[in-house]
Amino acid sequence: MKRFTRIEPTIQLTVGLQYKKTAVIKHFQTEDGLLHEFTTIGAEGERAGAVIALTPSNEVIITYQFRAGPERWTFDLPGGGFDEGEDTQEAALRELREETGYVPGHVEYLGESAGGAYTNTVWHYYFATDCKLVRDARELDKEEAEQGAEVRLISISKLIANAKRSEMTDPRAVLMAYDKLKEIETHGKSY
Repeated sequence: MKRFTRIEPTIQLTVGLQYKKTAVIKHFQTEDGLLHEFTTIGAEGERAGAVIALTPSNEVIITYQFRAGPERWTFDLPGGGFDEGEDTQEAALRELREETGYVPGHVEYLGESAGGAYTNTVWHYYFATDCKLVRDARELDKEEAEQGAEVRLISISKLIANAKRSEMTDPRAVLMAYDKLKEIETHGKSY
């Protein structure tokens, strides 16, 4: 196994016209003297998160929205990017409330995951139960509102099926919560 040592230069570029993203070009050297270049997406240290949120009747609260990567509408967990210094749980629950209008009764941390092989964003996932709709709590950002993002309630089995069939962009969270989801699906609440 080769050992990769990061070397300079690191190049950071801002791309996009309206909704800007950061591309970071990283360089590494291996002990055999070879140089390796990787282009990654997202600023270094960038954090985001999502919530698997269940209503008191164990329906999963999801957003249904167009995603440019797969170029289609997908069923996604409520979530998004965090502000610098923002607590991960507070940020994830803020995203849940803003995107869906729901607030949880009980929250558990599922864990963190790399966003992908060529992304710098670390995703933090939470599991929330007894989520209740709060009147006028939904606060979509301009992009979400203009694109027509919808809130939908689906079954746990539909959530798992969506993760297996690439009908969502956060299947890692479903894997992290799989045992909890199956327990609730079979026996009801598990806490």
